Amino acid sequence: MARKKTLRERGQFKKEIHSALYKSADIRELLLGDTSEMSAVQTMEAFKNHVKSHLFIDDTITDATTYIFYDVIMPELRAQTKHCQVIMYLICHRDILDNYEKEGYIGDRIDILSQMVEDALINDDDRVNKFGIGNLDITDVGFYNASRFYGCIITFEVTSFR
Repeated sequence: MARKKTLRERGQFKKEIHSALYKSADIRELLLGDTSEMSAVQTMEAFKNHVKSHLFIDDTITDATTYIFYDVIMPELRAQTKHCQVIMYLICHRDILDNYEKEGYIGDRIDILSQMVEDALINDDDRVNKFGIGNLDITDVGFYNASRFYGCIITFEVTSFR
């Protein structure tokens, strides 16, 4: 008898994360600016240029813009459950770090984006049950610091069935 695929959930989590981030009009606005003149296909393609489901951050990125990179790891696999982590890098070019404001949010561009991501993944009642068997929780927030880009690294955790 074939066992259920243990690693299938990595792809499912990535799909749900991408969908939740895209669903957020606030995140789309912060990443893309005004999209009212763009078609739905153009908006989705532009969004894909800013949101990547991997942690490879190419040293050749030169655009003074904002990005979200993420991946899913499973550092602990037990007989019946697995521990899942989502590692997310929110980064922007240093030249635009302090030039964004949005009512209801506090801080620089990365602070605001991190609050929007939290809203999209944790505070959205439609999304909260899409991940694992518990709540997706933030367990760690660090910083990303490179020569041209600055940001934060957020770790989310959830337990799921193996």
